[in-house]
Parts: sequence; structure tokens; C-alpha cells
Amino acid sequence: MKTRLILLYAALAVPATAVGSPDAAASSATFPLLGSAHGGHVWTSFCANQPDSAALPPDPRSLVQPGVNQNKAVYFNAYWKNCHADPALIGEQPEPATCGEWRQSVARGDTLLRGNGAVGALSFFGATNAVSFMTIPAVSYNRVWKEWGLNSRPDNFDALVGERYGFPLGSVRNPYPQPGEDPNKTSGGSGQLPIGLTQTHNADGSWSGNVSLTCNACHSTVLGNPADGTGPGALYGSGNTLDDIALFARDIAEAGTQAPYAYVVGTALARNRGTNSPSDLNLFYTLSNFFPVNGGGLIDQYTLGLLTSGSVASNDAPAWWNAGHRPVKFQDGILPGDSDRTDLVFGITFANLIAASSGSQAAQVWLKAHDQDAGHFIMSLQSPSWPYGYCSNADGTPAAGDNPACINTPLAEQGAILFHSKNLWDPSLENPVPKPDGGNGSCASCHGAYSPQFVNDPSYLDTPALEGIASYVVPKAVIGTDPARVDTNNKAVQGAGAGNFLNYPETAGTAQSCAALGGSYPPGYLAPPLYGVWATAPYFHNGSVPTVWDVLKPSDRPPIWQRVSAPARADQQGQVVMGFDTDMPRAYDMARLGWQYTTPACGSGSQVIPYLQCNPTNPNTEPLAQALLSLLDGNLVGVWNLGNFAVWSATTPAQIDQRKTYNTHLYSQGNEGHAFTSVLTDGERKALIEYLKTL
Repeated sequence: MKTRLILLYAALAVPATAVGSPDAAASSATFPLLGSAHGGHVWTSFCANQPDSAALPPDPRSLVQPGVNQNKAVYFNAYWKNCHADPALIGEQPEPATCGEWRQSVARGDTLLRGNGAVGALSFFGATNAVSFMTIPAVSYNRVWKEWGLNSRPDNFDALVGERYGFPLGSVRNPYPQPGEDPNKTSGGSGQLPIGLTQTHNADGSWSGNVSLTCNACHSTVLGNPADGTGPGALYGSGNTLDDIALFARDIAEAGTQAPYAYVVGTALARNRGTNSPSDLNLFYTLSNFFPVNGGGLIDQYTLGLLTSGSVASNDAPAWWNAGHRPVKFQDGILPGDSDRTDLVFGITFANLIAASSGSQAAQVWLKAHDQDAGHFIMSLQSPSWPYGYCSNADGTPAAGDNPACINTPLAEQGAILFHSKNLWDPSLENPVPKPDGGNGSCASCHGAYSPQFVNDPSYLDTPALEGIASYVVPKAVIGTDPARVDTNNKAVQGAGAGNFLNYPETAGTAQSCAALGGSYPPGYLAPPLYGVWATAPYFHNGSVPTVWDVLKPSDRPPIWQRVSAPARADQQGQVVMGFDTDMPRAYDMARLGWQYTTPACGSGSQVIPYLQCNPTNPNTEPLAQALLSLLDGNLVGVWNLGNFAVWSATTPAQIDQRKTYNTHLYSQGNEGHAFTSVLTDGERKALIEYLKTL
């Protein structure tokens, strides 16, 4: 094995570096190059064969403290904070100490977040209540088809709901009452809600007949079919969203829900299908700032900065299955990874959310009782395996293979070496991007080590327990991606947020204070763990890049692109709106690692305002009107959100289909950055892609 590894290094001409050199890697050659833990959390794997009484090992994320991995190949600059170090101080239960306590907490979080009509399932701004201002009476849900331009309710109504709004249909029963049904006489009803919706329950456990959104509306998807192999199907917490919540909100409101104003608010969350803006911390802190409960004025030292912070705008939610390997939270690492309260920000009732954030202890009770369970369920999820396995010879041994679907083992092994050891800033490559402060200049330097051979190499990690941990917030000057999100979370937002209930102000002044946002690192974006990366296209924090190939080769990125749509049933073609095609053999690009797409021309389609989004006479020049709007979007909180009400003018299938187009000319949707991978060769990109399939 040692000889084979050295030959692979020679063949790839990987430059040796002082950190993570081939000689150091060869010392761990008894470990394989390929292998993946598939994310999740070490407590789940540890407890798999342990009794309930078994004591939990340390959380690997807690090892990421100042000084860890100093002068190693993998670099950290954002550190773990234990928000639950003193449970009495924050008024919550302590973290689980045994496998039994961990299992029980995960099970409670599963009930809370998975939905599917379970008693105790969380609903959008409704907690576990039967009714909130975001619930939909089943009678309204049942007539939403009238907003589709059809003459009668289609026989495949449930499937078309999922297609039109991007909500995946799961295989687990998720009932609602169809017209004329009593849910309490029909086991909840004979209809099947998609993932992302759930029927609520009354206090006595009976069905309410009300439908509500869940967290899965933004955090789950469908990827292929179980028939494709092990892994595909409906996925919870994938980070590859298909939804158009704004369209759903508009249709439900017009169909006659009892609370249309709530869904008008919903239209402020999305500009186009597949992205959303749920993490508007600055907008939320502004609302909290202006609606104090326990006294205080409307204007303070943070008010001006909040009002001029701009908009977070388009985001693509990170995959939940990587949460157990992220010491910090969100795309820009703005919150500690242990700040579980933020995971339920859309679950607590809206009135209680504002009240809790303004200091009302009575309003904080429900969230304190449930936040850790939600966080533990999120951490427990694991990424799916590549469904087509490894190419093999007739005798079953690994092979290169000609089938682009199966993993080419020798090429993947080369990719593993490149991923962990290729110095993108080797002087011979003349990389124009500034070099990161630490690490060995490889992909692993920012994203963490995964290959067992490198995980067990002491020149890469202080301990193998740090496998898959990624905690490097890459400065804006290095990563270069669209800055709208990170710029929005300015000093005023961080200052206002530090005292907000969601950020554990009780811990202020302690060694493990979770009250302050940000950290010792400069503003930038967190390089995420890459478990299941093949299943999370499109890429970047705003979902602006459709495939891994386009990430690795910036010159190939399309400025305007659209995923292909699923084919409609023969008798419904041209009459209904279909969602993105999720059939892997038909719509997934095995070679480029991402969904197939088309590239509409600049200015094509039914644009409401010609030349607003891009100028077909000069696509590289931003139209003046768009430049002015971007200036407002980037400097006044909420302006971008208000602009999303244009969804109300999208009524025809063609106009709704246009919401599937990703236009990188728009504010917050730029596809620039990650330019340091331009020094790779196409051959190296192919090897890296083959390796990423194995994670």
C-alpha cells in the first residue's frame, strides 16, 4: 500500500509541502484512502451498540479551541462555545450524558421536526398548537387547484401540489382530510401531504383538520428514487431545496384561507424557486428592537446600523447532516454551533418569539423545553451514499469501469490524494487569490479531512476525532463569493443580537459566552463539511452554481441557468406546473456532479421589466435600474423582501416556470468566488469529483 501511495503521488505530481507532505501521509498507509462517516454525530455511531447507561464521549466539536491543529494541514479559525456549560444559568436541561439520554432526545426532536402528522409535531409559527396565524383550513388547501387554471380537481392533486410548490412527497403516511372527510373518522384523512406540510392536532390529541408548514419546507428534498440504489428518495435536511414557498403562500391566500395576511408575509421569503431568505437575522433583530416588551425605547445605539444593514436575500440552506461537524452555525459562522435556540426560530409562535426576544421569560418557556431536542435530531441525520456504488471487476474487486454512474475507484483514490494534499498556492501555479493564513493549501485545509489515511495522519489532525470537522471562516478576500449575506450581518446586527434571547445573553461574561455573534475570525464564509456534497447541488451559500464542476472551474459557470423540469403526465402537458426533475438517470449529471440545466439567453422569457435583470446588448453590464435597486437592497433592511411581492403577478404556467431561472445578475445571487480552483487541470477536477462521490 505504501508503494502504491508513493506512485500515485508521483503520477499526480503533487507538490510536497512542509505541512501534510507525502512522507507524512505514507506513515499512515495502513489506512485506506476511501471511506466516509456520512456526517451525523459521533454520539449516534458510538451508541449504536451501547447500552443506555453508556457514558457519551466528548463532542468532537468541543475540541476545536484556540491552538488546536496549530501548524497542521487542516486549519481552524472559528472555535466551539458550549452554550449549555451551565444549565442552571440558562434555565435549560443539561446536555445528554449517556446513550439513553441521547437516544431519547433525538427521538423527541424527530417527532418535533419530521412532521408527518405526528402528535407533537412543530408547525410554522405555531409551536405544537392546533391553530396559529399560519395554519390553513383543509377546505382552503383542498381548493387551491382553482388557482392553477384547471376546470376540476385533478385526480393526482397530491402529486401536483408537490410539483407546483417544490415539496417532495414522502413514503411515510402524512394524512389530511379530502373534501367531505372528517379527519377523526378517517385516521386523519385519505389525502397525502408532501414533506414540508403537516396536519396539526388538538390539545386532546384529535386531528384538527388544519394544515401547516414545517421546517422541512426549506430543509428537505427528494433525490432520485429508492429503485436507483441505496440512499435516494425523500431526504430530510438535505440543503437541496426544491420549494417555491412564495408561490404556495400566494395560491393559498387566494384560495380563501382564514389568514391570508400571514401568507402575504410568506411571499417576502423568496425571489425564485429553490432559494429562500429564512435567516434574516438583521430583519428579525430590527423587529425585536422596535417591539420591546419589557420597556426600552424604539431607538438605541444599534437602530441606525440595523436599518441600513441591507438584506440577506437569496440563500440555499446548509445540509443538516453536516451540523454535527460544524462548530459554528450558518453559512457565515455568525452563531455558535451549540446555539440550539435559533433552530426553532420559525417554530415558536410569532407573538412569543418577539416577546421572548424582548425579554419576556414567560414566552421563553416552550423554546427552552424543546430547543436541544431539535438540535440533537438535526445533528443525528446522516448523508446518503452514492446510489450506484463502486465499479467492480467480474470477481468483485474495485475497478475503473466505463460506466459514469459507478465510482471509478482508482480515480477516486487519486482524487482523495489531491483533495488532501494538492497545494493550490504552490508558487509554480501562480494563484492570483490571496493564500489562507494556515493549512497546507489543499481542499482539506478549509473543508476538513475525510480519507481514513489522512484523518489518521498526525500532520493533518491533532486527533482522528476531528475527522470531517470544518471550522474555517474564509475571509472575503480569499473566498470572493457574493458578499450580500456576510455584509448584512454588520457590527450593529451583531451588537443587537448579542443581547437577544436566541443568542444566550445569560452567558455574557462567562468563559464560554454565546452572547456575542461572530468571533476572532474576519468576516467571510464558513467552508462547510462535505459529507453528501453530491446530493446538495446547487452550490455556494446562495445556490448560484449548479454543479461541482462549475465550482472547480469558474470560467464554466453559467450566468443564467435553469434546472430541467419533470415531465408532466401526457394528458396534463401545458396545463400544470411541474417542479425540478429529480430523476437521477434522467436529470442528474454524473460527470459534473449536479443537476442538468439549460442556459436561457439574457433578456429571454417574460420579464416584467425589460433589461432590469440583465442587458442582452451587453450581458456583462448591469442595467442602471438594477444597479439602483441593488444599492437599496444592500443598504436598507427589508427592501429586497418587499420586492418579492412580484410573485402575485406570476399567474400563467410560463411566468411561474420563469421563477425556476437562476439569474446571477440579481442582488445577492452572484456566482463569483472560489477562484483559487482555477489553477486545477481538468484531469484533476475529474479526480476530485470522483472522490467527492464517495463522501
